[in-house]
Amino acid sequence: MAVTTAEVARIAAGRNPDEVDALFRQALAEVLPAGTVQPRWIATRTGLAGVFQGYRALEDFADWCAVLDIEPASDFGPPPEVELWADASVRGHLIRVRCVADESEARRHFRICPAWAVE
Repeated sequence: MAVTTAEVARIAAGRNPDEVDALFRQALAEVLPAGTVQPRWIATRTGLAGVFQGYRALEDFADWCAVLDIEPASDFGPPPEVELWADASVRGHLIRVRCVADESEARRHFRICPAWAVE
C-alpha cells in the first residue's frame, strides 16, 4: 500500500518517533529488495536518518550498503569506536544511514581510513 501525502503530513505534524519510523519502513519496503533489513528511521532537522543499533547492527549496515551499492565514509570516535555513515539516493531522495561499531569489527567489512590519511 503506497504512502499518501496526507499520511506524511499527519505524521510530520504529530512528531511521534515511532510513527515516523513506521512510515518510512513502509515507504522503503515498497522500493527495497525483499528482506532488506532497515535501520531505525529518525526525522532530523536536515532530513531523514537511519540508525543501525544493537545486535547485528554492523552486519545489517554492511548488507544495506551492499544492496544499495554504496561505500560508507567513516570517522573515528573514542577508541575503539568508529562511526560509519552512507548516503544513498532512493528514488531521488537522499537518505543517510549510520552505525557506530568497534573499529576492528568494521575493518572486516569496510576499508577504514583515518581522516588524517586522506588528502
